[in-house]
Amino acid sequence: MRWKTPYARCCEVLLPSTPSPRQNLGPLLRARSVALVGISQPGRFGGQLYANLRDFGYTGQIYGVNPRYRSLYDQPCYPSLTDLPNRPDCAILAVPNERLLESFQETAALEIPAAVIFASAYLKKAEAKAEAEVKGLTFNVQRSNVSLQDQLAAIANARGMAVCGPNCMGFFALEERLAVSGYESNPAMPAGNVTLISHSGSMWDALLQNNRRVHFNYAISSGNEMVTSLADYIQFALTDPSTRVIGLFLETVRDPQTFTAALLQAAERDVPIVALKVGRSEQGARLAQAHSGALAGADAAYEALFAYYGVRRVKSPDELMDTLELLATGMRASSRTITAICDSGGERGMLVDLAEAEGIEFTPISEVTSARLAEILEPGLDPINPLDAWGTGNDYARIFQECLQTLDSDPLTGLNVFAVDLTHASDFSPTYVEVALAAQPHLTHPLTFLVHLAAAAGDNQIARLRQAGIPVLLGTETGLRAIRHVLDYSEFQRKRGRAGEQGSRGAEEISRLTPHASRLTLLIELRQLLQSAAGPLDEFASKEILRAYGMATPAEVVATSLAEAMHIAEAVGYPLALKTAAGELHKSDRGGVRLNLMDAAALTEAYQDFETRFGPRVLVQQMVPPGVELLLGLVNDPQFGPMLALGTGGIFVEVLRDHRLLMLPTTPADVRETLLSLRSAALLKGARGRPAADIEAVVDTAMRLAALAADLGDLIAEVDINPLMALPNGAVAVDALIVPKRDT
Repeated sequence: MRWKTPYARCCEVLLPSTPSPRQNLGPLLRARSVALVGISQPGRFGGQLYANLRDFGYTGQIYGVNPRYRSLYDQPCYPSLTDLPNRPDCAILAVPNERLLESFQETAALEIPAAVIFASAYLKKAEAKAEAEVKGLTFNVQRSNVSLQDQLAAIANARGMAVCGPNCMGFFALEERLAVSGYESNPAMPAGNVTLISHSGSMWDALLQNNRRVHFNYAISSGNEMVTSLADYIQFALTDPSTRVIGLFLETVRDPQTFTAALLQAAERDVPIVALKVGRSEQGARLAQAHSGALAGADAAYEALFAYYGVRRVKSPDELMDTLELLATGMRASSRTITAICDSGGERGMLVDLAEAEGIEFTPISEVTSARLAEILEPGLDPINPLDAWGTGNDYARIFQECLQTLDSDPLTGLNVFAVDLTHASDFSPTYVEVALAAQPHLTHPLTFLVHLAAAAGDNQIARLRQAGIPVLLGTETGLRAIRHVLDYSEFQRKRGRAGEQGSRGAEEISRLTPHASRLTLLIELRQLLQSAAGPLDEFASKEILRAYGMATPAEVVATSLAEAMHIAEAVGYPLALKTAAGELHKSDRGGVRLNLMDAAALTEAYQDFETRFGPRVLVQQMVPPGVELLLGLVNDPQFGPMLALGTGGIFVEVLRDHRLLMLPTTPADVRETLLSLRSAALLKGARGRPAADIEAVVDTAMRLAALAADLGDLIAEVDINPLMALPNGAVAVDALIVPKRDT
């Protein structure tokens, strides 16, 4: 055949000469023909692969490849890929690690553009040695444990191939009825509008088997992502108009640049992404790293990344499914508040408690809405939101429907919640369903059912609601979290609409705050300072850079003798602080800071102590009045780049762990919102008779640090301003440390 390549060419190890472009995933996820390498009898892995392809109704050509058979399933079976009559779009490699390299080389040499690898692509030393001996090759001990995946990746990159795996469970492209899985699956699985991408094969399988109305257009077990990454799958899903929401189960991000680009594309196209990211705890992060053989980024950085691009992060599979179910309907909320109708005062109280814990607010209904409810309700029931509409039970169907529609009509409503128990044996459950179905055409805001106890829910009634497009959330707590995700995502998109394109966030602010006078000369000097530094800059040098960007610092001067310190003190004025300037990273812990020195005698005693323990170089500093101690910093995340750090400061910063990271560029509004989300926010607003802090000065200082990051972030590993003293008027960087980035 003209398309064939000689077998000798198939056995060459192909190495990339130039970086490969991003892969075309069409031949993988929309394959018009597939070759099943390792096809086998029923009951075996290769047999189940064939059965799934057949039973799901795949209409493309299936070529069986296995030299042990002449035919299988009433179709010819070919000895090798080279013997196929036509080139398939995708090679499904159901072969063990020992045969994987040869099969993959053949796939690439025949220019088959896509492949699926189920095996781990990991050979133990003994297996690798045996394979080398069979092929007459020299066994390399140093490369034996990792060389197989490395070789496969080199081959794939050289050819620009799309590869699912290795160490994956396959994928389902349900619009194409393409089921590439060696495990028994339900052929009746319908196509839907949710894309699922999972690093965990077990979680992928569990989510596939859900009994909800959450159906998938693509469900991908991505495995170790040797070549094709999570980001590639997201970008592909966004090209499909059927994709309404994307669900992720991820352990790490292997391609940060493409991943952030994919998140931006999703935000621009209003396709929400819901992520269950493992590794929140330190132990979980270590396990995620070991399981995937990849570096897991700091969890706070992922939180910042997700917040920046509107990704909704969930904590459990149930919360993931609840959130996907809501967003798969296209649900958006026009405000950040909800209405709720209940049939129990006790359950209403529970709903209020749990909603408050999740930061969900109930719509403050208008007097007109309240008056209308009072006309509908039985006497003695309060016309408030959330509403307990159950009285005597007389004519309750009409009452609930009219109350639901009245709550929906309030101008501040964002989303409606029908919070009742749809139990198996209840006589009321079918009626509540009828109420919802009758009210739905008249509602202008989305409606969801919230069933408090999942274990008691009646499947038949839930199925009726879901069939009508009304989502049903099972469990009060996870259900409310899913509702909050809809509220938050809707607000995120409204903010995007107001702010313009995501990529230019904060650009004008940063430009305004960046130094203008002799700008080019100043930047050259600052960059030279950072590039020439042998280690962390001392406090004075660090603050010189901060001062160049207009950040307020105390009056301070470096002294190298007691006489010089005394002279400076007279100029600065008492009380003052004395700090060692010997380059100690944790001066307070080492006793290298003295505060509130009131006179020359105190200064003399402190200086002589420092000179003995640290050397003669000290920083004489004006005392800053007491205020709220904050942490403001810059963190250069290895995956996602420079980020602002905001948190509670002072000596207990590592104990309290009250901090947030912000992606850059950012805006004053985002900084302000983050600042007020801290546990210490109450102190900023004024507490126990203390004056409120100047929050806008803190925001301004943070934006100036963002400007510094825009200019110098490529040379900086870390900036630590601790404390940034938030005063009633202004914010002062009391202590600072800048750590230049070192080439590794």
